[in-house]
Amino acid sequence: MINAVASRATRPAFLRRACTAFAAVACLAVLPARAQYIMEFAQTYNAPTSNFISTTFLNQQSLINATHPNAQQAARQPQPPLGAPQVERNAAELAQAVPAAQRAKLEKIYAQLMPGYHQLEQKLGWPKDDVGGAIAAVVAGNYMAMTGTELSDESVAAAGHQLRNSASVQQMLAQLSPQDRRRLYEQCAMLGTFMALANKTTQQQPANVVANLRQSARENLRVILGSSADTVRFTSQGLQLR
Repeated sequence: MINAVASRATRPAFLRRACTAFAAVACLAVLPARAQYIMEFAQTYNAPTSNFISTTFLNQQSLINATHPNAQQAARQPQPPLGAPQVERNAAELAQAVPAAQRAKLEKIYAQLMPGYHQLEQKLGWPKDDVGGAIAAVVAGNYMAMTGTELSDESVAAAGHQLRNSASVQQMLAQLSPQDRRRLYEQCAMLGTFMALANKTTQQQPANVVANLRQSARENLRVILGSSADTVRFTSQGLQLR
């Protein structure tokens, strides 16, 4: 397990900056050596979503509908069950986005982010293994990386509650098998946390590297939200599209 209490003095400068809960979990989840790998991947990444995430959000309207102010609310009932955890398998699937020589390192990073993500769920008041929250996290992480900003805990938490209670999102999840719901949950959680951490590296990177990261995040959001990716905003009520 990752040592989440590494000496403050030995962390890179970007890890010592003040963080929101989302960014703080990402910061604490990775040792300085791992952070160097994040910087390395941030230089070359190009839309690092998995084929599974892309296919799941092929009908982007499900998520877009959830952001409408008068969106239909799901009936109050438990989330459809998830299959057994498959952290290593899902980390390996996400890591297919990079050249083969880099995949083993990236798989480890993704897998090591999951314990910290579970802490994030608690901090934001989301249920454990909440798929709506994980979708909000992947949108939030990529939004921060695209815009170079940090989001308030309040707005990220509200987005998770919004998507969990959305009838269109719950209908989308109901069409997946329990194992694929687990797959979506873990991959969104890993990728969202990774992109939030990658955003913390930008002060140490040249302009062309930062531009590549911003574009990668934009492409990720377009996979999930289509052309609406450039208009998404986080508010105290959750996600909004202009």
